[in-house]
Amino acid sequence: MNKIWTLVASTMLAASVAFAQDDFDPEYTDQAEEQVSEQVEEQAEEQPAEQEQVAEPVEEKANVAEEPAPTKPEPTPVQASVQESEQVNDQNDEYAPANTNNTPFLGFGVKFAFNYGRMFGFKEDLDNDSDIDGTPSGIGFDGGIMFRIQMIPNLYFTPEVNIAHITTEHEYMHLKRKYVSTDLELPLLMRGVIANRFYVTGGAQFNFSLSSKAKLPPIKNKTAGLEDLEEESNEKIEQATFGFGIVAGAGVNIVAGLFFDFRFCMGITELYPDVKTLDELDFATGDYSMIDMSGARMMKFKVGLSYWII
Repeated sequence: MNKIWTLVASTMLAASVAFAQDDFDPEYTDQAEEQVSEQVEEQAEEQPAEQEQVAEPVEEKANVAEEPAPTKPEPTPVQASVQESEQVNDQNDEYAPANTNNTPFLGFGVKFAFNYGRMFGFKEDLDNDSDIDGTPSGIGFDGGIMFRIQMIPNLYFTPEVNIAHITTEHEYMHLKRKYVSTDLELPLLMRGVIANRFYVTGGAQFNFSLSSKAKLPPIKNKTAGLEDLEEESNEKIEQATFGFGIVAGAGVNIVAGLFFDFRFCMGITELYPDVKTLDELDFATGDYSMIDMSGARMMKFKVGLSYWII
């Protein structure tokens, strides 16, 4: 019995070994290995392709990054506002060149002014003379051209050429006396600009007399028993050919190039140095006046407008 079971077990063991050998077919195993290796190779080929596809956008981005930046970037709002404010200042300030490089080195313009003139400095005290009513005073005007040469920022040499006319008057023995003169004025001034809007000026002025005339009333002579007789005055009062004075003034910019000006002029030399009085007739060889005009000088207050063309 034992032999029979031993035989059966041996037979079953042999059958199971044979079955196991049939299942483990070498050809089947080789095919499986080939399929696995092919899948691995396909995956290896697909991965570089995907890596190339992923790398292409990176290369495009790199190309975009390599493009040169614009040479003139657009100004920021703050820069734009600063530029606009500078343009407005340049338009309102005729002397913008003092703070910028846009002002020409040379410039010229025109001016016109009204003036009030008054004589002063008489050696004789006219106010204490009962026959004389006040010192000669009156109004006039002047106009001309002006030039501008920049010396340093905010400082200019501004010579002018003006024609000035004025009539002053007062009374002597209740008769009105007028002194009419027309001069060529040559102010040589320095002008300083303040805050791009205001200016102050000062310098010397030379005057050359173009015409001078004294309009004097006829002298009335009273004789007992006769009607009053009027005789034409034989006084002759002429202004000096040359005069010199000092000038100071200020102004403010109204609009681009246009200024409102105020100026004070004071004469240094005498207006009538050669005119004599009746007391000097014995020694006089020239003109004379019923009033002592010695020491008379002229001061003027001027108000006007000036415009810079360039």
